[in-house]
Parts: sequence; structure tokens; C-alpha cells
Amino acid sequence: MRWAAAGFLAASVAAVPAAAEGAIDVSRAWTPAVGQARVDAPIYMTVTNHGDAPDSLVRVRCPADLADATEKHATDRGEGGTAMREVKSLAVPAGGTVTLAPDGSHLMLLNVREPLREGQTFRCSLVFQKAGTIPVEVRVAPGGAKEAP
Repeated sequence: MRWAAAGFLAASVAAVPAAAEGAIDVSRAWTPAVGQARVDAPIYMTVTNHGDAPDSLVRVRCPADLADATEKHATDRGEGGTAMREVKSLAVPAGGTVTLAPDGSHLMLLNVREPLREGQTFRCSLVFQKAGTIPVEVRVAPGGAKEAP
């Protein structure tokens, strides 16, 4: 009976898709410094999907004492100019890389509670539909920065 249970357990574990584990890599996470509280601050990064299936960033969790909320934003360019809008998810294609950058898709800290100082770091968690939760360390770059420090 023990061997049957062990065999069932091994078969169950083997059925879990291995592609999800370690498929997503997040690098160069940063935000520009902001000198005051009660403003919004973007977060940028590079997300690489090493897996064979597409994935989606569906949720972002940053410390509650850092900002009121964190949203996922896309940038739309139209005849009237550039506009940001909140999106439910950000797609990461199989074998592809998505760069969250100024003038493009990004995460947004809403209503930061204290100034963000250059050199400071904080941790957020990115939740992907398939890969699950991935912790990310975000570095604060100089104010007005246009690329990762």
C-alpha cells in the first residue's frame, strides 16, 4: 500500500508543468527618485519568459507602507498625445522579453507615502498567471532617470 501511495504521489508531482518553475526572470527593476510624498512613481524592469508558453503578469504587491496601491499601466499613443491606462494584465510571450520602460508599459506606485531617495531599495512581488509569485528588488535611481542605474 505504501508503494502505491508513493507511486501516486510521484505521478501527481510529475503532472505539474515544469515550464512554470523558473520560466520567468525579472531584472533591472528600478524607479526614479521622488522628493515628496503623495505623488505617483513608475516602476520599470525587464521581464523574460524562458518558457515554451506565454504568461501574464496579473498582480503586483508592494509594501502597504510604500504606496496606497500599485497598478499595471499601458501607454497609448494617439493623435491627441500619450495617455496611460490601467490594464488587468501584461502579457509576456513564450521565449520573449518585455521591457517596462519610460514612455511604455510600466507599473505605477500610486500616492507614495514618503519620498523615494536615490540608492534606496524595496521589495515587491509580481504574480504571474503560470509562473506564480516572483519577488523583485526595486532600486531607486536618480530623479528624472530614463534608464536603469
